[in-house]
Amino acid sequence: MIYSLIRIILALAGGAVVFVMLTYSDESRRFAPRTAGSSKAWSGAAATAAAAAIVLHLLPVENLIIGFSTPEDAFLYNHTGEILEIDEYADCAFVIVSTGDEKITTHVLPMRSDGKWKMETLYNRRRDVATLNYCMIERLYVPGSDDCFVIVSHNTEGNISDIPNGIIDNRNTKFNIVDYPDRVVFYYGYVEEMSDDYTLYVDGNTAIKGR
Repeated sequence: MIYSLIRIILALAGGAVVFVMLTYSDESRRFAPRTAGSSKAWSGAAATAAAAAIVLHLLPVENLIIGFSTPEDAFLYNHTGEILEIDEYADCAFVIVSTGDEKITTHVLPMRSDGKWKMETLYNRRRDVATLNYCMIERLYVPGSDDCFVIVSHNTEGNISDIPNGIIDNRNTKFNIVDYPDRVVFYYGYVEEMSDDYTLYVDGNTAIKGR
């Protein structure tokens, strides 16, 4: 991916700069043959490259500098997989993706104030999970806010025929059904400002109460 390639190049470049600086700042090596460099220089270069790779991966500068014109572009810049569906909202997009192994993953992409889309990363991804009988309930948050998508799906440890239904909450949220052939059915709804008084019911049972 372009995302990973750019980070590898920048990390190696940072390591090379540190290597040169440490090598030629050592007065005792000033007039020595310029060969492999000292162990100090190699260690410093390796540490710098590793740290740069981690920081650049978690804090993508693209989100601050360029942004993306569509949620598709933002997702595919640092992810792989087939986009099955994108549901756009005022300041975010819910992305449903096939990973190619009959599994589905879900993602949330935030929008910048200028209308450009930002990519999702491990740094800004916030998700919590709960279970209720044969159901799995997830809350996938919009980065930088308390808005979230509530996702209700079948718990793979249960009977596949036990499809949850009767999903309601105390916000009158509309829950959309996602039903693809040979894949687990799930529901999702967009909830603004998740709070301590939030309650979700599945088949008449309380599935979530509070944050």
